[in-house]
Amino acid sequence: MERKIIEWNQSNLEVQLTITPDEYKKFEEKALKELGKDINIPGFRPGHAPLDLIKQKIDPRYLEGAVYETIVNQAISDLLKENKYQLIWNIYDFNTSKEEDGTVKISFKIDVYPEVKVKNQNYEAVEPQLPNLEVSDEEVEKAIEGLKAQFADYQDVNKVDPEKSYVKLDLEYLNDKGEKVGDAKVFLAKPDFEEFKQLKEAFEGKEKGYSVEFDYDEEKLPRLLQYFKKDKDQLNIAKVKATISEIKEPVLPELTLENIEKWFGKKYEKLEDFIEEVKQTLAKEKKRIELNKFVEDLLAKIKDSFEVVLPKTLIDQEVKQRLESLKQRYGGEKNFEAMLKSMKPEDVKKLYEDITNAAKESIRNFLTLMKFAELKGILDKVDFKKDLDFEEKLLSLFKKKEK
Repeated sequence: MERKIIEWNQSNLEVQLTITPDEYKKFEEKALKELGKDINIPGFRPGHAPLDLIKQKIDPRYLEGAVYETIVNQAISDLLKENKYQLIWNIYDFNTSKEEDGTVKISFKIDVYPEVKVKNQNYEAVEPQLPNLEVSDEEVEKAIEGLKAQFADYQDVNKVDPEKSYVKLDLEYLNDKGEKVGDAKVFLAKPDFEEFKQLKEAFEGKEKGYSVEFDYDEEKLPRLLQYFKKDKDQLNIAKVKATISEIKEPVLPELTLENIEKWFGKKYEKLEDFIEEVKQTLAKEKKRIELNKFVEDLLAKIKDSFEVVLPKTLIDQEVKQRLESLKQRYGGEKNFEAMLKSMKPEDVKKLYEDITNAAKESIRNFLTLMKFAELKGILDKVDFKKDLDFEEKLLSLFKKKEK
């Protein structure tokens, strides 16, 4: 079998194979022997029937595919034995042709694990922001208030306080003639008032039943108030009328040993024991968050020192995983497909472009960090089965400097 390898600049190879008729026959025999193990032919034990009888039982197109697979597997096996390339076992751009004399030509592409190239030595002088892993009393107090809020009673109040109120708005969408063409409901809380100053200005201090109309301008209108149904462009929406239908505020319960046992099903001897457990849990969460911030800052400061060529296979795998995660967030594939159908084609295209770009960036960042760790001599010391061990090993490089 004649083989030609073309090295492309996207961390991939193009493999071109030429198989003579005699070679093809041998590969066919090998494929038939493998297929014969699963074919029942009367009078013969599985895998021991004559090859011509096995061949009669198999669809020619299926057999041809099996022969091609046998040829490709042999070619990849030969490449691996030569130990020249680290291959990612997933072929694409597969093509075949047969000449008049029976010679078969096969070509396909296969990716190799990317080599991260060092462009400059600037990474040696980086000084990332070191994380603060200590948990303050204020943070513990805030966390406990958050726990109490989960079991709060909500009472009606007269006026909107953006710091404390939970507000229910009834929305009416009006066309350019003032006619109602749609409706919706939305709930506002402190984070919404902080993010959308327009809503805070409109509703702060207002009472139940208060209404206000906003011009329907998608660039200026808070996203919470926008109309998301498929036919919005045909409705000629000119305004959205928002009416306060509920204003509630939480009444926090007392932190007592009895309440704690009721809420969490666990008994404590002292309040201090519960507070200490909250502090330890908070410390673990803060450690994860702060170490991730540290790694992001480090990455931002070293990435210009490295060049990574991303293989198609790794990108495709990452995109597939992100799409699966997205489908789960929408409650399954059917809901996800329904969401796509409700979107404009250009928005669907942009969604997939954003997912692909995010996948590329994620792979690039991962490979860059791996190369940095290798150059710093810590990669072989990392226990990737241990949570946050890689991040802690990276941090150790800079803690020593600090001392």
